Amino acid sequence: MNDRIDLDEDDPRILAGELALGVLEGEELARARRLQLEDRDFAREVECWEYRLGGMSEAAGQFAPSSSVWPAILARIDAEATERPEALPLPPASRWNLAALAASAIMALAGVLFFLAAPRTPVPQPQQQPAAEALQSQLVVQLRDEQTGRSLVAAVGIESGRLALRVADLKPGDGQRPELWAIPEGGTPVSLGPIPSSGSFKRALSEAETRLLVPGSTLAVTFEDDLVQRHESPTLPILLSGPLDRI
Repeated sequence: MNDRIDLDEDDPRILAGELALGVLEGEELARARRLQLEDRDFAREVECWEYRLGGMSEAAGQFAPSSSVWPAILARIDAEATERPEALPLPPASRWNLAALAASAIMALAGVLFFLAAPRTPVPQPQQQPAAEALQSQLVVQLRDEQTGRSLVAAVGIESGRLALRVADLKPGDGQRPELWAIPEGGTPVSLGPIPSSGSFKRALSEAETRLLVPGSTLAVTFEDDLVQRHESPTLPILLSGPLDRI
């Protein structure tokens, strides 16, 4: 089996890998950053590099090169300088800088070759919310009587057709219970039925009720006798009332 990999120096995968490794400078770095912003495929390639190289880094841990590595690099540099007499001898500081550069280049190239030869693992994508859990348009109203402490917060799911309430301090007299009303703009009140005097309450809306609950319609609460499930008209006084707003 032939494991040899022929790399084209213009292959964008190499540029993406160099960007992920942090070895680009100047115009090359600027060009890679521009590509990352403009080219979705290139940006995904950079993400894939970062993901794989991050895993390689964690798996490798920290280790020090053997004591023979640096002398070997310096010896190779000196040998090449001897073979080319026209080259000026390098001062010690420059020799060490060049040695460090060579070591960095070797490590970067090894990472590139390893990455391209290894099976590609797709970059994990953020989990998408199920459609049923996606945010839906809602109609809301928040009502409160500061003197009595009575309050009601209502949310109507436009797509789901559900009504949700949070109620507090609707304390009726004997033989009474709170009742919720929908009042269309310019229309007559229609009962939505009894609601609890405190706590949370949810239920599905009928098609007729959903048509009543539109932006600008008013929700209102009264106390009614508990002998009838839904009354034809509200009994005064109106305890709480306010228009539905869309969010």
